[in-house]
Amino acid sequence: MLTQIKLLTRIGLCNVFGINEARYTRDSSKKQRFALLSVVWIFLVVLLMFYMVLLSTAYIRIGLADVLPMYFYTAAGLVILFFSLLKAGSMMFSLRSFEMQAALPVSTAAIVISRFLTMYASNLLFSMVPGIVIYGWILKPALSFYIYSILGIPFLPMLPLCIALAIGAAATAIGARMRHKSLGIALLSLSFSLVIILASMGLSRDVKQMGTADFKNIAQMMTEMLQKLYLPAWVYGKAVIEGRFLWILGLCAAVFAFFVCVVFVLQKDFLVVCSLLNATYAKNNYKLGKQKGSSKLKALWQRELRRYFASSIYVSNTFISYILMVIASAGLLFTGSDTMEQIIGMPGLVSRLWPLALGFIASMMPVTSCSISMEGKTLWRLQSLPLRPKDVYDGKILLNLSLAAPFYVVSVILSALALRPAPMDLVFLILVPAFYIVFSTVAGLAVNISLPLLQWENETQVVKQSGTTLVSMLIAVGVAAVPSGILLAFPKISLAAAFLSLMVILGIMTTLLYVKIQEREMDF
Repeated sequence: MLTQIKLLTRIGLCNVFGINEARYTRDSSKKQRFALLSVVWIFLVVLLMFYMVLLSTAYIRIGLADVLPMYFYTAAGLVILFFSLLKAGSMMFSLRSFEMQAALPVSTAAIVISRFLTMYASNLLFSMVPGIVIYGWILKPALSFYIYSILGIPFLPMLPLCIALAIGAAATAIGARMRHKSLGIALLSLSFSLVIILASMGLSRDVKQMGTADFKNIAQMMTEMLQKLYLPAWVYGKAVIEGRFLWILGLCAAVFAFFVCVVFVLQKDFLVVCSLLNATYAKNNYKLGKQKGSSKLKALWQRELRRYFASSIYVSNTFISYILMVIASAGLLFTGSDTMEQIIGMPGLVSRLWPLALGFIASMMPVTSCSISMEGKTLWRLQSLPLRPKDVYDGKILLNLSLAAPFYVVSVILSALALRPAPMDLVFLILVPAFYIVFSTVAGLAVNISLPLLQWENETQVVKQSGTTLVSMLIAVGVAAVPSGILLAFPKISLAAAFLSLMVILGIMTTLLYVKIQEREMDF
């Protein structure tokens, strides 16, 4: 069975990262796209390492070095839990791929274990190695620190992965019994994700409010807090810092035993569980109604709307950025800009950069960034209709804008109530996020047209693991980081001039991309 697990896991990883297609295809454009996506992945890994290096250095300099191993263990666990939560159920309990694999001479246990290992291997990317290296470079700890740290890293993703799988399975099971199955699953997944985000924000706020105590007391309070909230992180931190071999051994053994138990329970009745989670319920009370005609754009928009809400993965991964806009604005209203600026330690920063912050949150994951790829093997239906490519693209753009509009309006109203801006500042608070939303919508579609992924087995590959998602997020980071950096570097610069220049640039870029999109045929 070990050979079966090895082969299935390798195939799963190749499908996740698109290695097989790039390796064996004769299409040079696909090889070029794979090379570009590899560069993007490397850049993201370097960016993550750079962030961890900066954070590690800052904590060490202010005397909170002993908290670092626990903090990174907790942060990595939360990141894995958050990202796995939105895909665990669909990847693990995909009935379509199971039916294909079940036809092969492999056991059910091998299929289940390989799926676990595929998700596990992809989550190892969120490791804590850079923080450990910086800790060791500056503080020169004992050799046991490196040994125990490296020993604990392979076991880090196991517990969050099992928790995410349990929550994902529960959301799938509950949603499967709802009238609108995909929408129900998406709402449940979003609810769990928002709980994680709000809990993380609450933890960060509590840590920030410890600023009146000395650093030693802060470290002690953070340690006690992590001991109560996430015991494995506390055990890991104490073990690597104090060189407790039995502690790290016990932690690894306990996490691995829990992981094995979950796999064993799942593989025992996997087919039954998979069938029940993917079951659909329908009533026989359908009545034929009156057919209505509409314009091409409206019909395409309605088609995109139905296609969007038919996929729980699609909804839960793209809707969350718009929900976060409202949460951030509500948090600003209830907390107050002065309190937030006091926590950050930079007076005037929130009110100065808030339009950029809203625009960045809204543009992180546009719906259009994978709308072409979501067509998959059914793209021929659109290609066979008497439609111009422009009509299809406009329908996808209109869907994104219509989904973002209500959340944008609510977030702007809440932000205006919180900041009480002057008339000119209110104009920028309204316009800057709107420009970001329109730009990200058009840019996301342009990226997806250039990097389509039409051959996929699971929607998770398109929404969470495709190159267009990564590129769209990098674009969002770039168009928000550059103006924010300029405003921070030159605090005396006029906000009116800065925001006007930004809107002109975003408007020009949006126009150019839109014109380029209209010229592209649907010959993917």
